[in-house]
Amino acid sequence: MTKTRQALSAIRLGDLLRHNAHYFPHKAALRLDAREVSNQQLLSRVQAIAQLLGPHIQEGERVALWYQNSLNWLASFIAINTLGAVSVPINTRLTPTELEIILKDVQPKALITSPSYRGRTYEAEAREVLGRLPWATLMLVASTDETDIGWPLERLGSGTFNLDIPSLPDLMCIQYTSGTTSLPKGAMLLNKSYLQTAAYVASCQGLHPHSEFISAAPFFHCSGTMHAITVCLTSGATLNAMSAWDPELFLDLVEQHHCTVSHMVYYRDVLALQSSQSRQKLSTMKVTHDLGTSEFLRRIHDELGIPGISNIYGMTETCGQFAMWHAQDDLEKRISTNGRPQVGNAFRIVRPETQKVLGAGDVGEIQMRGHTLTPGYFNHPEVTAQAFTEDGWFRSGDLGQLNDLGELTYIARLKDIIRVGGENLAPVEVEQVLRDCTGLTQVCVLALPDERLDEVVGAVIVSTHREQDWREVVKKMRQRLAGFKVPKSIYLTDALPMTATNRVQKDVLKCQIAQQKLQRVF
Repeated sequence: MTKTRQALSAIRLGDLLRHNAHYFPHKAALRLDAREVSNQQLLSRVQAIAQLLGPHIQEGERVALWYQNSLNWLASFIAINTLGAVSVPINTRLTPTELEIILKDVQPKALITSPSYRGRTYEAEAREVLGRLPWATLMLVASTDETDIGWPLERLGSGTFNLDIPSLPDLMCIQYTSGTTSLPKGAMLLNKSYLQTAAYVASCQGLHPHSEFISAAPFFHCSGTMHAITVCLTSGATLNAMSAWDPELFLDLVEQHHCTVSHMVYYRDVLALQSSQSRQKLSTMKVTHDLGTSEFLRRIHDELGIPGISNIYGMTETCGQFAMWHAQDDLEKRISTNGRPQVGNAFRIVRPETQKVLGAGDVGEIQMRGHTLTPGYFNHPEVTAQAFTEDGWFRSGDLGQLNDLGELTYIARLKDIIRVGGENLAPVEVEQVLRDCTGLTQVCVLALPDERLDEVVGAVIVSTHREQDWREVVKKMRQRLAGFKVPKSIYLTDALPMTATNRVQKDVLKCQIAQQKLQRVF
């Protein structure tokens, strides 16, 4: 390990905050739901929480966080890292049953929650789950952001604490994947990997201590812990956050605080407002990113007037952004491809069936290696072994291609590939033709079961134009696509179900189709 890597490993989030509080004590560190907290105030809250946790939490022990975006969530995340302990952020949308699965897997020493929020009684639900566990866990109930630290602490469960499975050295947090196709698994993410990625993102987005950064990311998500929290601590930028997504509130906050850089914003909702004031309110916004087609990203550039729009590539297992563009890179590259890897990271493209490494322009599975990759999944060595090739490359499960310079273009998830008989097709190709032929932007192409061909193409469209000539639409598509790529059925919906990372939940749509909950128009 080089001296630089050792230095990164030695720095913790509290060090970054102390630096910001020393040089910019009165500058806003966080604005959340109309509450503003300075760097010095945030540092005081972090120190109070660290003092509260210190007698109970040792270095390397795991602490779960299961509550909403708040000052206390942010301060707890920093305090846990300052103590050398390991944060386990947990999705607040999970049911108690799903919470129990994660807690049994990660076996935390403590869990911090809140009494209630937006109709959920987190404290009561957590108490019920922890009481059923076959080992002891500490539960702390966080106060409101406006009150001092005096959190009730209770020991729940039976027996002693389950600390048999040690944490890795330099482990910052364990981020659980969504678990949509299997049980959730915790990606172990290192302190040095977070700091390296945060510095890379701050550089690409031009962030500095006088920047106003705004994010709609939930703190429990990797986008929240890395891109929102760690990036702002690294750059010294002010974090403008929201406890719940609201596109009109987002526009008002950008206008009020003259925000220049945004992250994890659902721009589809902003575009859907069709407000003549949207562009005016976003006049200070210079840099942002989103996921989607080049046509969608160009709309953000043209209709909302954000010049620094760009695509990215990354996932939880890579601490977020594995590849990005700088805001000054060529616009066509920024909206149609996914970036160059940060220093120390690398891509390769392989044929999924044979693992043969492919050349520039060839389409295959995206594989990665480098400093910011997860070392594996907590308590699941067999899953870790499956995730990496024998020569140490991480299998992304995504299809993509590299150009001559090694810049990445993401195409689709491997599992999203539709296999019609013996033919393979990428849904994104069909989706673009469907947009062109209908003039509608919110479309989803997915695989539907078929007795003869195993799978056929289906489409779901967000549309109120139910009188459109759908047979004519399909006729136009046949002029541009091979027959096996044309949808065999088209359904209408009022809204596409989306994940926290702005991806369509195709499994939900398939269930709705199977249960005949969507109107079939073709």
